[in-house]
Formats: sequence, structure tokens, C-alpha cells
Amino acid sequence: MWSRVIEFLQDRFAPGPLFAWLCVGFLVAIPLIWLRARWLRTRATMRYSGTPFLRTIGSTWITRLRSLPLLLRTLAIVALVVALARPQAGGEYRATREGIAIQMVLDVSGSMATEDFVIDQRRVRRLDAVKRVFEDFVLGRGPLPGRENDLIGMTTFAMYADTRCPLTLDHGSLIDLLHATEIPGWVNGRQVRDDPEAENTALGDAIVKATDDLRRAGELAAAGVPGAEPAKSRIMILLTDGQDNPAKQFAETSPDPVEAARVAATLGIRIYTIGAAGNAPQRRGLFMRAAEVDEVTLQRIADATGGKYFRATDTESLVTIYDEIDRLERVQTGERVYQDDVFAANVAMLTGLSLLLLELLLSQTRFRRLP
Repeated sequence: MWSRVIEFLQDRFAPGPLFAWLCVGFLVAIPLIWLRARWLRTRATMRYSGTPFLRTIGSTWITRLRSLPLLLRTLAIVALVVALARPQAGGEYRATREGIAIQMVLDVSGSMATEDFVIDQRRVRRLDAVKRVFEDFVLGRGPLPGRENDLIGMTTFAMYADTRCPLTLDHGSLIDLLHATEIPGWVNGRQVRDDPEAENTALGDAIVKATDDLRRAGELAAAGVPGAEPAKSRIMILLTDGQDNPAKQFAETSPDPVEAARVAATLGIRIYTIGAAGNAPQRRGLFMRAAEVDEVTLQRIADATGGKYFRATDTESLVTIYDEIDRLERVQTGERVYQDDVFAANVAMLTGLSLLLLELLLSQTRFRRLP
């Protein structure tokens, strides 16, 4: 029986099990008040030469209600216990999302400067379109709901792979770094020099670097390092408009992208790949050439990790892809949410105080006992 009482108190009142047991203790102690009053009444005596004549007096409403002050004190204690227990209202079931770790792996090679995407009826570079949609994906704009509970980081790659932002819940800082991300040799959307780093696409190196970032973040969280957050799952979103093209001096040592993906899979990392390039042929010198997205390799990378390959040919399709990834990587849990019933607590508090004052008033006047 007492276990059911405890469960009821925990379900309807805010404090934890200790407070629930205290409430039960108060309820159990209430009969002691009555027993104490009866014990005191039997101990207090007044001697008379004879008592038969007292029976002829009869009883009045005062004698019939002689236990009223004690009843008022009991009710006052019950009301105050209810007020202190913070009554809860609502009990609404609310769906919540658990955070995951997402590493954005972004190609910043020279081909990402091709203007074959459109934003607000204006042709923009592939890089600008990707940055815009990724920002919407993180913060939640348009059809994208946002990823406020997720650890998100960013890795960029051209000739070299570099961690632009480690996994973090500080999405404002992540977006600032995203805005500052540029193609080597470019500043604020304008090319200022020919940078040899922009001529290569180290796809294998990028996967290895991002995998290491996700691995180390998970190990730090497991070790309880302050500031390291755990995640239910770890994914990588790899976006490129080309194919694996490491620099000649690194060609022999550069990891194979598919093999790097298999290593990521052993660590439980899932990779979603996106080939982002328009369908219209682009001028390269004197010739018109189609986009050189290596769809076969990107498909193999995704398959090796249980991910999925997407093809983005314009801004709208890019938004659709991120929306699908968003829906694929939602882990929902549920919780029952209660809110403090302030009105009920105030009524219980005022009722308890009023009953105590009334009990004191009556016990010192009409219901005063002698001795």
C-alpha cells in the first residue's frame, strides 16, 4: 500500500522520493496528535467532593465540538504539506530529440567557384550556395527545422584537409567560421591570386581527418573530459563537386577514399555524400566541359558506411537533400512534462495558515481548556 502512495506522490508532486517519504511520515504522524491529546486529557484531573451532580448539567454544543481545534490543526498540517510538495499540473507528453554528432566535410577547391547555382534569382558560386543551405540546416530556416541539440563541426579540404571548427554546441561560432570559409586564393568572394592549393581535391585525406575528429570527440566524452559532450550517433556529410585528386607529391601516400570510409564504418560513423554541381556544361578555357562529379566513388563511400549518396544540381535540390538527411538522422525520445500548479499551492498555503490561526483563536477563547 505504501509503495502505491509513494508512486502517487512522486507522480503528482515535484520533489523526489525523499520528500515523498517525508510526506508519508507527516500523514502517519497525524494520528499521534490525537493520541497525545487523549493522553493529556486522561492525565489532567481536578478533584471534587462528588461528581454525580455534573451529569445533570447535560452537554452543550461546546462540549460536543471539543475536538474542533484539534481537527483544525490536523487539516492545517495536511494543507501545508500539500503546499510544500508543489502540486503539479498538466502531465503533457512531449517529444524530445537527442543530440548526435555531425561533421560537415566541405570541398573548397577551385571548382567550387563555378557559378551554376541560384540564390534569390542571382547566380552564385557553388560554395556560396552550399554555405547558405548548411547554415539553414544548422540554425533552422525555411523547411529545415534546425539542429540545436546536435554537436556540429566542419572540415574543409582542397590540397589539404583542415578542421575549421571542432564539434561544438556553440552554433553561432560555427556559423561565423562558415562565413569566413573561402577557396584558397579568394577573399570575400573575390579571387585575389592563383593559389596552387585550390587545384587539388584530397578526398581521402578529408574523410580520414573528419573520422579522427569524430573519434576523438567520442573518446573525450566517454572519458568524462569537461566540455566534451556525448552523442547518440556520429555522422559525416561529405560534399564535393569533383573527384579524388591529391597533389602529385602526396599521390603515393594519400589514402583511398573508399578504404577511409570503411575505417570510419568500423567506428560506427555513417557518411552521407553529396555531389554538388549543375548539369549545364561549364567553360574551361576554350572548351565546354560537363561537371566531373565522381558519382561512383561517392556512392561506394556512402554504401561502405550505411549512408546514402545524393546528387545536387541546384539550390532547391540541395535544400531537399539536407531536409532528407535531417529526417533520417532524428532520434526521438519522449518525456512527460509537468508544470508547477502555483494557484493550487497558494490556495493550500493560505488554507493551512487560515486553519492554524482559527485553531489558535478558538483554543485561546471559547474552547480554552483548564488546566
